Amino acid sequence: MRVRRFALAVAGLSLVTGVLAANQATAEVQGKPQPSRQALGEKLGQAQALAAGACSVAVGAVTAAGQNGGYRITATKPVTASPYDPYKLFGVRASTTWSAWQGAGTTKYYSGFLLVGGSLYTAVELYKTPDAVPVVSSKRLGTGWSSFTSVASSRYLNPQNYAEGMFLYGLNTNGTLYRYSINGTTGPVSAAGSAPGYKSFKLITMIAETPTYDTLLGVTKTGGIYTIHLPKTAQLKGTLKLVRTTGFGSYHQLVAERCGNNGGTLLTGFNNTAKTATVYAVSKAKGTQTVVNTVGSVALTQNGTVHMRYISNTNLIGE
Repeated sequence: MRVRRFALAVAGLSLVTGVLAANQATAEVQGKPQPSRQALGEKLGQAQALAAGACSVAVGAVTAAGQNGGYRITATKPVTASPYDPYKLFGVRASTTWSAWQGAGTTKYYSGFLLVGGSLYTAVELYKTPDAVPVVSSKRLGTGWSSFTSVASSRYLNPQNYAEGMFLYGLNTNGTLYRYSINGTTGPVSAAGSAPGYKSFKLITMIAETPTYDTLLGVTKTGGIYTIHLPKTAQLKGTLKLVRTTGFGSYHQLVAERCGNNGGTLLTGFNNTAKTATVYAVSKAKGTQTVVNTVGSVALTQNGTVHMRYISNTNLIGE
């Protein structure tokens, strides 16, 4: 998807205001707050991660009051979480990945899909310079989303870094997984299939994006994790493989980030009640043969109730 098309889509949005290491190490390490996600995520955070030889992930953290801050979480020993300065977004109860788009000059955009009450929204952050407070826009895409508990998105990028096959997945309390085709970087979305059999799951996150399939990592209500392999065919039909039977029940969100080029994943679980993030180094998914090593935990300071991944131009390759 070319930037020009994205810029045109953004112009139609309405402004919203006011509204990896097998041993576990626990630390309460916090860096000095940084001016913005742009400044830290694209400069300082990546430089620190490279220097430490560790993978990292840029995460947003939205509070119940609608403040969006977040952290650059780095899989060092101990794990570190360098916070971003928060700014006013609006209250949300679930979010997909936010994807980055380069505009003219220093301008950069991030866009994502959000659940606000019973509605689906698309939202955009516009950074005019790396250190600027973003200008936030949003648009409601539809109602009838009250029974959805978790959402995830995929955006496969071909070698020219153009988006192809963008999909939105939603987990419903009726036990059905729904898929929607994303028609443009900020929507609209259109139905692209559904599949029953997910009543035991409580949340999903994306771990693989390819031209022919997406793979979700799903967490069950009893704390188990499964991969959900979803071919990009007309009929939505998932293949489930058990990875772990227990251990993940305390997390309210999972965020996965690519780590290296061999299918490794940096997986971060967020316990919003305990205000902690726990980082795992995960090998390429192979069912119960998947290696899942605990790197460590870190205390969080921003009281986030929803955590989501921020990315630039990279595909997840966890399966």
